[in-house]
Amino acid sequence: MNVLIIRPPYIDYGSTEPPRVGVPLGALGIAASIEQRGHTVRVFDALIYLNDTPDRTHVGASWERIEKEIRTFRPDIVGIVNLFSSQLENALRLPRLVRQVSPDVKIMVGGPHATVRPEDFLNTGFFDVAILGEGEIAGADVVDCYAGKKKFDDVRGIAYHAAGLLKLQPQEYIKDLDALPFPAYHLIDMEKYFQLVKRGLSSRPQDPFQRPRREITMITSRGCPYICTFCAIHPTMGYKYRTHSADYVVRHIELLVKKYRVELIHFEDDNLTLDGKRFHAILDGVRERGLVFEWDTPNGVRADTLKHELLEKIKRTGVSELRIAIESADQQILNTVVKKALDLGCIEQVARDCKQLGIRLAAFYVIGMPGETKWHIQKTLDLAYELMRKYSVVPHVNIANPLVGTELYETAKAKGYLIDEDYTKGYIFGTGRIKTKEFSPEDLQAMSAVFYRKVRRLYLRNMLASPKQLLHNVGNLVLYPRSTIRLVKIASRYTG
Repeated sequence: MNVLIIRPPYIDYGSTEPPRVGVPLGALGIAASIEQRGHTVRVFDALIYLNDTPDRTHVGASWERIEKEIRTFRPDIVGIVNLFSSQLENALRLPRLVRQVSPDVKIMVGGPHATVRPEDFLNTGFFDVAILGEGEIAGADVVDCYAGKKKFDDVRGIAYHAAGLLKLQPQEYIKDLDALPFPAYHLIDMEKYFQLVKRGLSSRPQDPFQRPRREITMITSRGCPYICTFCAIHPTMGYKYRTHSADYVVRHIELLVKKYRVELIHFEDDNLTLDGKRFHAILDGVRERGLVFEWDTPNGVRADTLKHELLEKIKRTGVSELRIAIESADQQILNTVVKKALDLGCIEQVARDCKQLGIRLAAFYVIGMPGETKWHIQKTLDLAYELMRKYSVVPHVNIANPLVGTELYETAKAKGYLIDEDYTKGYIFGTGRIKTKEFSPEDLQAMSAVFYRKVRRLYLRNMLASPKQLLHNVGNLVLYPRSTIRLVKIASRYTG
């Protein structure tokens, strides 16, 4: 079977979500598993064709280019990867184009939204199958079904119409992650992604004054045993914590560093350090094999796992930044509203240790949760400012976004706090879709704007007070003007 996996172009709504033009890790993982079954796979990432159209709201390949790709490859099956609910529009438009070009092609879709609301896709009449949760095994099984090697009734983790009814076959989470092949990097032109980074288009938000590096994302574990109410990972990855072995991870890193000359790895795990023994083994393996690269944790790690001994080892293995998830400065809100099992008492020690060791530290905060008052919100903003002032902890304040499939969404909807179902208002740094008697989206935006004005003044004051840092920033501006200027513009746009 010929299988074409497409990441659709983005729509830039002009406010909240810069395109993440990075290696399509999910698509490559699914492609590798399908290829392993003996099928022919091609991956088409629309996002790398940034200048294809004069329409500035359309980010990526033109519809004409996508049509040409379909006509040239002539796939039997098209898989559409849709990572964000905020990008539903193009994910729903793409299959119409596919059907126009090839009416008989089978179309499957995967991603978080397809997992929690497969009917949004299947009821359009353009999709044949929705993949629920992890896609490597289920996606390959679907291809085998169309190849006559399996029966749909025997496949777990899919939704489809049968006898006019929507049939859901719940997923079984992959137990042995080491049995999965490495992502199919050979199916894309890796150099194109590295060139985009030089233009200031990173896969993750970066310090604008850092040298552009050959970067990639990696996920070494799945699932989360915690129950934070705003987190949408559970429907896709489940509650059970599952990991690749330390040896698998180190071999994967070695492939990236030696074959593709990767300089920076973004570990996007939700719980990278949860299994301390495994993480120590990964760091030891990296040093034993002499692998030199930088790394960070853009999704955050638990602060209560960062003991001083581990931080010392982290420092020795090339970390460029750690991010921790604090969420709220009020322990009661953290316990009962966010439902994050974290003792705030550990935060200052981690911040102090990182500053002492020279580890750049950032922190996530969430404001606008049902149950908060403006006093609670200001308390969180005050903590974020103080941690930056005392320990240089870079703050990332997010307005709570009730994503479909989360407890936050269900609570907001049940209590009448959800003001609309418009997903286009943002994924992370949204404008707010929750309104209670205590606050409105406008209140949250105003408080956030005041906070970030203070943060920018503090950042500028700290930079001017450090001749070494000032010289470093000016040097990178001279050496890498295009990427630095673009990143500064993005940073100012998405930080209030």
